[in-house]
Amino acid sequence: MTFSSLSISSRILLARVLVGIQFALLFFLGVIGLVNISKPHHNYLVAEIGSIVLGLLIIVAAGYSLRPSLRISPIPKENSPLIESGIYRRVRHPMYLAVILIGFGMAGYSDSLIAWILELALIIDLNVKARFEDALLLEAHPESFHYQMHVSRILPCMGASCKTSCALDTTKD
Repeated sequence: MTFSSLSISSRILLARVLVGIQFALLFFLGVIGLVNISKPHHNYLVAEIGSIVLGLLIIVAAGYSLRPSLRISPIPKENSPLIESGIYRRVRHPMYLAVILIGFGMAGYSDSLIAWILELALIIDLNVKARFEDALLLEAHPESFHYQMHVSRILPCMGASCKTSCALDTTKD
């Protein structure tokens, strides 16, 4: 079964579950961070704060570019345009990248195994959410095939990792 074969009600349910998991994981990362606020020494505080600040800056940049199509749900707004400009020229899901960076800073600040497990769960949840959204965007905007072939999903495309051909790779390793 693929995402596009899901019924409308199943799509809505999946979207709500994925968003709910995302916010629950961020909430628990925040709670664990608050519990550790009185910890006397944080070895990587600058990196942790930097990760959170970078995540917030990416959210602002993505929100600005996404204005006509902005929503929390991975289900695209009806009749909204496909956004390929601004930060979306480098990464298809910068909001998810931002949430991962914020979670990374929070998990680092907490410096506990459970926080890192929650961050890993957050990364998995956002990856599934991005794949789901990509499938739905392809349905709503068939022209997004080219965009999806050339722009990385969550991590920005860098150097040789960038796809240069629209041809589908039918060979398997």
